[in-house]
Amino acid sequence: MPRQKIFIVGVMKNQILGSKLPSKKDVLSVLFFNMRMVKLTLQDSISLVIDECLIFWKKARIPTRDRCHCLKQLKKLYEELRNLEKSKNRNSELCRQREHSFEENLNDLFDIAHAFAMDMIKINEDKEFLNFQRQKGRPGCMLGTDVQLAGIEKRKHNRVKKNIEVQEKPCSSKSEEVELNSTFSSEEVESIDSVTETESSSSPIPCTMQMKRARLEILTPRLSAVLDKCKISDRDAVHLLTACVEATSLNPLDFVINRTSIRLSRQRFRELNAFRIKQNFFDLNLKFITIHWDSKILLDITGKTKVDRLPIIATPPNTEQLLGVPELSAGTGYEVSSAVYDTLEDWLLLDSVHAFVFDTTASNTGRLNGACVLLEHKLGRNILYLACRHHVFEIILQSVFVGSKFAPSSGPDIPLFKRFKNQWKTIDLTQFSIWSMDVKTSNVLNDVRQQILIFAHEKLRDDFPRDDYKEFLELIVIFLGDVPPGGIKFRQPGPYHLARWMAKGIYCLKIILFQKQFKLSVGEKKALQTICCFIVKCYAESWFTAPDAVQAPLNDIIFIKKLNSYKKDDKIIAEIALNKFLNHLWYLNEECAAFSLFDDRINVKQIRNMVQKILEEDKEEEKEVQKKFYLKSEEVSNFVNNELPTSLLSAKSMMMFKRFGLSTNFLKIDPSEWNTQNDYIQGQQIIRSLKVVNDTAERGVKLMEEFNEKITKDEDQKQFLLKTVQDYRRKYPGHSREKLKTPYT
Repeated sequence: MPRQKIFIVGVMKNQILGSKLPSKKDVLSVLFFNMRMVKLTLQDSISLVIDECLIFWKKARIPTRDRCHCLKQLKKLYEELRNLEKSKNRNSELCRQREHSFEENLNDLFDIAHAFAMDMIKINEDKEFLNFQRQKGRPGCMLGTDVQLAGIEKRKHNRVKKNIEVQEKPCSSKSEEVELNSTFSSEEVESIDSVTETESSSSPIPCTMQMKRARLEILTPRLSAVLDKCKISDRDAVHLLTACVEATSLNPLDFVINRTSIRLSRQRFRELNAFRIKQNFFDLNLKFITIHWDSKILLDITGKTKVDRLPIIATPPNTEQLLGVPELSAGTGYEVSSAVYDTLEDWLLLDSVHAFVFDTTASNTGRLNGACVLLEHKLGRNILYLACRHHVFEIILQSVFVGSKFAPSSGPDIPLFKRFKNQWKTIDLTQFSIWSMDVKTSNVLNDVRQQILIFAHEKLRDDFPRDDYKEFLELIVIFLGDVPPGGIKFRQPGPYHLARWMAKGIYCLKIILFQKQFKLSVGEKKALQTICCFIVKCYAESWFTAPDAVQAPLNDIIFIKKLNSYKKDDKIIAEIALNKFLNHLWYLNEECAAFSLFDDRINVKQIRNMVQKILEEDKEEEKEVQKKFYLKSEEVSNFVNNELPTSLLSAKSMMMFKRFGLSTNFLKIDPSEWNTQNDYIQGQQIIRSLKVVNDTAERGVKLMEEFNEKITKDEDQKQFLLKTVQDYRRKYPGHSREKLKTPYT
């Protein structure tokens, strides 16, 4: 239940009342009402309050500051109050003084007057009123109407209206209706009017012929979406559309091609398209969805300050839908959970959410204030946590880089990579070293080389979401002394800052390949060998198989065994990576471990034992499933000798079937016959469709980065734009004529 009283401010109000200009207390009480009762975001609440304030100032006929400055002023006042509230329990004299000072000024005017308001105001009574309102207690009020002034304004309005009617009146009954073509700007209209008036005064002809207004609409929903997808502004669209019409031997003057008309049409089409996308998604009547989110600090709409943006994406089986990219006042777990909940509520998806996919940051996974916990409490039911597997492996690789004492750096750049990039042009790409030319790498990789090459060649047949994934695999193949399908080619080194983990692996492999042409210190060479051996032997296969939900539990077990056995090759690195991974065993809890029932790599005998264990213990009292599996480093040796994943299962594993609506009938049949059972096939398809990596949210971040400063500054239009672009990219992923000829619906 939202709190009714606000610290220092007092009772919340649903609107600003009275005959005075709004005070600080007035705006804060309405602001908190909008946030806590109406459930608006901070930014939307501020916008609403400022709009309400401007009504009073307009009524008082006092010029105000620009709206964006008013928004910042109210946000600053809100943050000042929040800071006082955070320190209210401190026994500090300074805190009490600040609270007293804030409370004293609470009834003062929330002053949003223009800096030169006193010079701009022509009426002395209005100047006096503003001066009074700025005093303590805000003496004076707005009552009644100045009849004399109102009469003057009415007569002025009537004169303007009459002049417009005279100008628009046709010269004679036989003359055609004269209208300017919509392609002319306001300046061109004025010049044409002046020329017409001159000719009329000097010529006996009573009127002149003008061009008719263009009537043909050129924009369609698809054309509007294409302009958005290609990041074409309204001004550029005028030039582009005019040239296209001319290229088809048509007259551009027959079509409505001007910046204002194009802008309004595009706004209308975006809104209609966003509504259609939402309606179509609702019509799917989904039983369950998985929710992804990931935050990114970007410039706000004004381009002056930075804010957190949170792409929120729903992934039902075999599709994904961007729900929104709200702006957050902070990247805390509370703000994230509130934004996700509000978005789900707007899309009517609160009852359909059964799993979260997230990066394993403290703001998401915190035990008390993490976004996942808070959102789960808001939804009021148990939710499955599917931590991003790629993010987990990124953390592991980062720990290996630190443990190998590789490239110490206090800034975003890595000096070794920077030197290598600068010397790339001097390197002979035909002269490179492979694994067998070094004693350490030869000893570590000798027994697994063939197995890794088979895996790499199989994976290279797949399509990759990013080019650096493919380059990474190709470099591993070359390092192991083989030739990739496309031949031996080396790309020029790209970005190398600390945040790009894939770039680190690629750089390390390239440097070790060309180590004889690039000067390395003893420590650098040792660190590179350490990292490359770990990447090739332990890491690469685990990374590229991470997106498969069905294989996730067994893959984690295999990875633990790999790291445990890697102690023979490099004990320090193995223990560092293992200790880091033991903190992220999200897919070995009782529910996620049941994914392995659909893993074709597990033999029939073990599947029988797994089913038997689930069914035998199904009569036990059901308890809450742990979100992740906990394993200490000293217990690893015993753990790997257990029958896995059978020993991880329990009665709680049946929760998986209930959560996703899977039939359990096939459990009563021998596993050797499961491949012929529709219930098993359907269940395997549903579990395999689960997204266990957060690449979806990363694509949402990339989309927001692309269009953050493009096309529109309006927040609602920005959200419509993002949904429109994602929808168009999904419908037309390529550039082939076969794809592009399909209708846009």
